[in-house]
Amino acid sequence: MSNKKAKERLIKLYGAECFIVKLHLRHDTDRHYTSKGQLKRIKQLTYHHIVMKKDGGKATIENGALLSAENHEWFHRQPLRSQKKMNEKFQENKKCKVEFVDELDTEVEVHYTMVKPSDISISIEKQRRKDKKEFERLRKEYEDR
Repeated sequence: MSNKKAKERLIKLYGAECFIVKLHLRHDTDRHYTSKGQLKRIKQLTYHHIVMKKDGGKATIENGALLSAENHEWFHRQPLRSQKKMNEKFQENKKCKVEFVDELDTEVEVHYTMVKPSDISISIEKQRRKDKKEFERLRKEYEDR
């Protein structure tokens, strides 16, 4: 699999966010950019090999992490021990899968009471008590199912 394909799959699974940013692994990010183009290039996501390519690491979801270009460069300037710890954090993070859905599957029904201005013959407090009783009845009914 190519780095590009692996990166696209990682984005689908974990969202388009740098793992270093997501896991708060870097704190020295007070960098100023001269242009929007420079900022865009620096923030562009790249595919990071957890087991380096030169050591036989393949471009796979299991062996990859999403890093911004800036953080990828920073990562490789860190001591090997720090890199190893961060790679372990990347692997832990990948155990948590993000799933995007269009609609939530729930069994809960939402009920509401609509009061017209002309129907305000009872006090607001009485209506609230009535609504609360109805809500409790529906909640109990739902729990008993």
